Amino acid sequence: MQKETQLKLRKIFKKAHVIPKEDGIPSKTKVSRVSLSRKGQAIGEYEPRELPSLLETGFLQEDDLCLEPKTTKLVPLWRFLRGECAPGYPNKKAEIPSTDPANPTAPRRGNNKSRRVRVFRLITLASLTGAAVAIVWAMTMSAVAWNLRSSLGKERAANSEWEKKYQNVLFAAREVADSGQVRGRVIVRDASGTRVSLPGIKVRLYRRTQLETYLADRYAKIAEVGGTDPTRLATHFLKNIPNALEVVSTNSDGRFEFKIPEPGEYVIQTSIRAAKSGAIRLWFVTFDSRDPLNTAVDLTESNAVQQFNPLFMLVEGR
Repeated sequence: MQKETQLKLRKIFKKAHVIPKEDGIPSKTKVSRVSLSRKGQAIGEYEPRELPSLLETGFLQEDDLCLEPKTTKLVPLWRFLRGECAPGYPNKKAEIPSTDPANPTAPRRGNNKSRRVRVFRLITLASLTGAAVAIVWAMTMSAVAWNLRSSLGKERAANSEWEKKYQNVLFAAREVADSGQVRGRVIVRDASGTRVSLPGIKVRLYRRTQLETYLADRYAKIAEVGGTDPTRLATHFLKNIPNALEVVSTNSDGRFEFKIPEPGEYVIQTSIRAAKSGAIRLWFVTFDSRDPLNTAVDLTESNAVQQFNPLFMLVEGR
């Protein structure tokens, strides 16, 4: 099939193509017009000097067939361009770089200019796409950071406001006593769990050193109790308790108040016996009169005696 095609093209090019000879040998210095064909159809006749520009514009293709003047054979155009050229026709071999690393002399196929344009467009499109993605990502991160900063600022402001209110309530709840006084309340929970103030409860004021000595002495004789019953232990530590500096009773609101003889550490002591069970609850709550915020002391379940040991029986006031 290939031979038939070559013979057919030879007949087409017979009249148009003339190959000068010198002594029966095809000339290497004189070249006639080159006849070109594509897929069995004649394209035309062109001077060798015209081929590079026609190839660059895309009018001709490197796979087009031409009748080689030297051998009168049909060869691809790119192979003809690699051969020796006519006088005045520049050798384009160096201007057709190879894309095949295994064969560096093989020319590139296709339209070089069109290929460069496509490559340039692809690079431009990739660059624009990357820039757009980077801009969108930066804007998204900026929005996320702004929202996070705003939420943290609002939370910090809310916490600060809540802390201020808490401090105000706490300071008001302390009911700071006047200089040289201590005041407080006796508050417990009833059977329903409601906090109630107890009126008519005797409350005593001691110096801390006085009660420390007393409790240590009673703890040394704890063997007299003969067991670990809480009621009997409470009775043991109340037996022979020394005289207080002052004794008062709570009013109808469960409040009490003492005058402090002189600055120092003191203990407020009281006890409550349950009507039905007979269980006794003790308080030995300490405070320092030199601290004005420590001179308002409430006696509650939180500072009642939990362990009958002098190291744990003296509980700091609020």
